[in-house]
Amino acid sequence: MLRLLTIASVLLVALLAGCGGSATKEEFQEDVVAARNETDAGLAQIVQATSVDDLLARMRIAASEVRGASTDVGDADAPDELEDARDALARRLLALSDEIVGTVETLEAFPDQAALTSALNFEQWIAVQTELKKLRALGVAVPPLERHKPEPIRQ
Repeated sequence: MLRLLTIASVLLVALLAGCGGSATKEEFQEDVVAARNETDAGLAQIVQATSVDDLLARMRIAASEVRGASTDVGDADAPDELEDARDALARRLLALSDEIVGTVETLEAFPDQAALTSALNFEQWIAVQTELKKLRALGVAVPPLERHKPEPIRQ
């Protein structure tokens, strides 16, 4: 009986190992593009702010969207050769989310400066762009993040 259980266990392990669980490059690309789009949409809505309070609220939303994208990328099944790139992108997205949160906290601490802010630049945005570029070099068709600016006021 023990021998039968041992053989069954070995077969089960071999069967599970054979399943792999590794996505195709195309499946992984879909996940990465979806996370990129979620990140971009979160960042895009920041520039629609109409007041300092609205700006801070929109930045919190963006940070949450980017954090969600980081989780989605980190959870995405990737081909073996793309796992390191996946992990690097997930880390950079998380760092971007943290940077946005830190900026919100800084602006809250200095409300007069927040009212004078005319542009925001995030170092981690550049790092995310770098990781997306690396993925493109590896054959993953994912567009870069857009640069967002408010629409001009028409009079």
